[in-house]
Amino acid sequence: MSLKRVQEFKQKLTLNPNFKIITVAGTNGKGSVCFYINQILKHSNYKIGLYTSPHFFDFNERIVINSEKCSESEILQSLEYILGFDDSDSLTFFEITTLAAILIFDNHNIDIAILEVGLGGRLDAVNAFEPDISVITSIGLDHTEYLGDTLEKIAVEKSGVMRATKPCVIGDENCIDILKNQASEINSIPYFFNKDFDSNIIPFDKSQLTYVQQKNLSCAIFSLHQLGLTEFTSNLKEELLQQDFFGRFHRISTKPEVIIDVAHNLDSVKNLVHSLLKLGNKKTYFVFSALKDKDISSIIQLFEKFTYDSEWLISELSSPRAQKLSLIEQHLQKNNYIFDSADSIKRAYELALNKALNDDRIVVFGSFYVISEIFEGNYAE
Repeated sequence: MSLKRVQEFKQKLTLNPNFKIITVAGTNGKGSVCFYINQILKHSNYKIGLYTSPHFFDFNERIVINSEKCSESEILQSLEYILGFDDSDSLTFFEITTLAAILIFDNHNIDIAILEVGLGGRLDAVNAFEPDISVITSIGLDHTEYLGDTLEKIAVEKSGVMRATKPCVIGDENCIDILKNQASEINSIPYFFNKDFDSNIIPFDKSQLTYVQQKNLSCAIFSLHQLGLTEFTSNLKEELLQQDFFGRFHRISTKPEVIIDVAHNLDSVKNLVHSLLKLGNKKTYFVFSALKDKDISSIIQLFEKFTYDSEWLISELSSPRAQKLSLIEQHLQKNNYIFDSADSIKRAYELALNKALNDDRIVVFGSFYVISEIFEGNYAE
């Protein structure tokens, strides 16, 4: 990984954006913070560009202006322009899409861009563009083959989004000393959740939000304070909470209750389990699969409290990075969980729907791929 190629193409494309940039990094919570910032700014008369990854159903989800996906023709035009350079084949997929997003935002004369880091921070393509504010949502063990095998090493990589004399809003509560030292080394200005700000910054009753949701929303609001935006519309609560963030503890049905969540690493699954336990006991069907770089042994063990009133419906994903079905089965057997296997994750979900009674709960999780393969662009509220 290197920023050299992106920096070179920035010059070739003469990309020197005039808009403000909020860069969001972190193991978990990046998408949620981006969503909250976008929702708040949408109702504050700013023209906003939002760049996130990965997508669920179509590529256009990655590049959004004022909450509207960019058209396929505009994206293709930008991609073709970038790929027209002789040495464009040296760029990675993510580098090309990042350049295309910035190019589109520049053409639309947006006011503020919200950029979600793809992997890590220091060497991510997004980091080739100078942020006015950076956010680090959390530090956890994921993608260790690229970022390092300790929280400390990962924290250093993610701290690469910090900038001298610029604010960095930090939601992580595990690596405070390391992040503080990294900020001090480059003269960045760090603000820590539960130290410099807390959930009292949320201007409405937050009781229906989980702790993690409160933290992510607090980071989003405090980030906007750093831009000078402190006045929000009177119906902010409705604007934020009535529009569910797809795939993030998202309830799409009530009879039976169906919750979908992209939780895919140990920390995010811990948060999922905590949120489910707070909802109370119900017969629960877990629809699950994962990629092969995930610690599924530790993930599956987190559900021991559900053993006597739960069943797992599993399958192997179609991705070449998919975890083998036999290995998932092995770990479920080891923990004495009840499970049934299907020939596709969509079929596993259908099995759960067939088994569940109106008072039961279905929880779909494990990967972005799980949700995209099940719903294929369509889901029923």
